[in-house]
Amino acid sequence: MAQPSALRTTPSANGLMGCQSAQWLHKPVVCYYASWAAYRPGRGQFNVEQIDPFLCTHLMYAFFGVNDSGAVTILDPWLDLDSGLGNIRRFNELRNRNPNLLTMAAVGGATVDPALFSKIAASATLRGAFARSARDFCLTHGFNGVDLGWEFPGLHDGDNANDKANFVLMLSVLAAELRSHGLLLTAALGASANIASISYDIRGIVPHLEFINLMAYDYNGAWNNFTGHNAPLFAGPSDQNDFQRILNVEHSVNYWLNQGAPASKLVLGVPAYGRSFTLSNPAVNGLRAPSVGPGLPGPYVQQYGYMAYHEICGHFLAVSNWQRVWEAVQRIPYGFLDRQWIGYDDRQSILEKCNFANSRQLGGMMMWAIDMDDFRGYCGTSYNLLKTINNCLL
Repeated sequence: MAQPSALRTTPSANGLMGCQSAQWLHKPVVCYYASWAAYRPGRGQFNVEQIDPFLCTHLMYAFFGVNDSGAVTILDPWLDLDSGLGNIRRFNELRNRNPNLLTMAAVGGATVDPALFSKIAASATLRGAFARSARDFCLTHGFNGVDLGWEFPGLHDGDNANDKANFVLMLSVLAAELRSHGLLLTAALGASANIASISYDIRGIVPHLEFINLMAYDYNGAWNNFTGHNAPLFAGPSDQNDFQRILNVEHSVNYWLNQGAPASKLVLGVPAYGRSFTLSNPAVNGLRAPSVGPGLPGPYVQQYGYMAYHEICGHFLAVSNWQRVWEAVQRIPYGFLDRQWIGYDDRQSILEKCNFANSRQLGGMMMWAIDMDDFRGYCGTSYNLLKTINNCLL
């Protein structure tokens, strides 16, 4: 495979590409594409043809699986392969329009039982098999590399005591195999200190990854019995204890930096979705207000407690006349109507996070997921959130 076109490299001492020698032509703007968005109804349906290949430097195809022999697997053959809709081919052909675009196979996420990753990481034989399969998968289907999403080492049921150390071993083998064929390795990792402190030997994993996609969201959700923003930038006056005060982007980034991650390797993830709640009392509607469960689903993603940005801006805020509140300390919006409450990100809060990334000299920004941005432009500018990142990131 040709050397990926969006980076320059110089050989390392062992002749391999080496993540320390990679020099990006511009900061990564990493875009996750949730392939199952093709099944959403109406104007929520998102196909490969909706992707603008000039708004991303790295485009991640989510997700592929792995089996208990360490082989990377295709989870939806009808969607992905040419015997059906040919999604993988069409996805990688986006590089014909933008030769600087890099396409990555995202392996894992919620599609893979974390205990399976634990088993693979614990075995030298399975680590090697996984690395060779990942290499062959990229070469066969035309991806520029792999983005690994193990959610999360050390946090699943069962034998996980050695996950932290074994994750480093797995990344080491995987990186060496991929780099020997000019392929990249990145990972989507839990940002919050309460996850990262258990899951990651940060100094150990850093050398094996081109960059780290920090999943700086899902800090709060309907698993709690009170409201909270999905991705606050800073701690705020509503935070009531030390644990709540760590559930924000600033604390997570500081933790990773203090644990030895170079700022240049941290790619700050932002969500194109919000987390919603049903209030206990519609008159008590601020942050940390009592709730009785998840909010009602939107019309397209159709998931309780979770709404795409295009559902929030195009249906609820515009049609239902929700009241929007800007929280000036945490730099985020939330909205409510009767007993429904949602914390989300919009252009203003994404701009705040982008300015934060610039001020900390972080390596770039990432979005989960571009199919939940306002890709059709029903609320104004198409891809409003993603274009905000592109226009702001220095």
